[in-house]
Order: sequence, then C-alpha cells, then structure tokens
Amino acid sequence: MNGKMEPRFKVWIEKEDEVVFAEGRKMLLEAVDELGSLNAAAKKLGMSYRAAWGKIKATEARLGKKLLESSAGGRGGGGARLTRDAREILKRYNRYKTRVKSCVEREYRAIFEE
Repeated sequence: MNGKMEPRFKVWIEKEDEVVFAEGRKMLLEAVDELGSLNAAAKKLGMSYRAAWGKIKATEARLGKKLLESSAGGRGGGGARLTRDAREILKRYNRYKTRVKSCVEREYRAIFEE
C-alpha cells in the first residue's frame, strides 16, 4: 500500500433512536457563535435556514434545553446567541470526541501497527 493509513470515525449522540447531537450540529452552533445569526450560520454551512432551524429545534426538544437566544429583526436585523446550555453541550461533545479519538488511535496502532 502507498501512503500511511489513518483511522477515521464519526461520533454522534442519540436519544430513543433520534440524533441529539453530532458534528453538523456542533458546526452549526459554532457558526452561530461566530456570526451571531442562525441564518448566516446556515448560509456558511450551505444549508437552508429551515433545515438549520429544524436541527436546532429537534436538539432542544430532545435535550429539554434551549440552545439559542434570539432577538427579533429590526433596523439592525435580528440575531442569535448561544445559551449557557449550548456552550456546555459543545464543551462536553468536544471533550467526548477528543477522548474517543484517543481510544480509536490507540486501538488502531495496537491492531494495525503490530
């Protein structure tokens, strides 16, 4: 084989067979945090506002927590910012993903680089 092989993995969290949180939702929340708007975040990620809104609402319903605080449009336009709960789930998801990555890499080395 040419080139070095590397392990890859995907991580998501479900509740009752429904996605609660995954990489796409993480990216969406991070984009809202960066841009201050769900609409701008959706555009940055190449998705419709409706799809982004649906993912946020589904996650809020499954967690029983609000993720975004919105302000209505007006002269300066509306906006959104992350709630404390949204910041906490981002922090925990990132920590979880980092730990899973360490396990995946360790097991990969043990099995494939014997």
